[in-house]
Amino acid sequence: MGASASVSEVADLRHRRRDLRRELARVRWWRRLLGARRDITLAALTQPQAVADDGFEAVWHALAADAPTARELTAAVWSDVSDPAPRDLDALDALDARLANYEGLLGETLDSVTTQMVAAMGRAHESHSDAREREHA
Repeated sequence: MGASASVSEVADLRHRRRDLRRELARVRWWRRLLGARRDITLAALTQPQAVADDGFEAVWHALAADAPTARELTAAVWSDVSDPAPRDLDALDALDARLANYEGLLGETLDSVTTQMVAAMGRAHESHSDAREREHA
């Protein structure tokens, strides 16, 4: 194989590789869109409860954290996307930031309650063990 044949082969492979990478990016983009559409369809079918819809304390936490309301989230997720605009992305990012903040606060609260529960279980176990020792003494 001559030098010009090798150069030609490398050029052909480079073009083929570029085309394959472009097609792979296109396929991955469509897969992300299909995944997002699937998530939206699943959410529409299951209709999860609204944020902080199950108790006064949860509602208070949601309000204090400026969590988006169920109405805001529903309007954002099931909006008309026939005429998208850059401001739509800004609005979605703002809602996501509020929801992320609320998620962080919920996670911290859950960790705290879990720590308290484990400590209470330890105290209950110690109390139970002490009572058994007194019974056998």
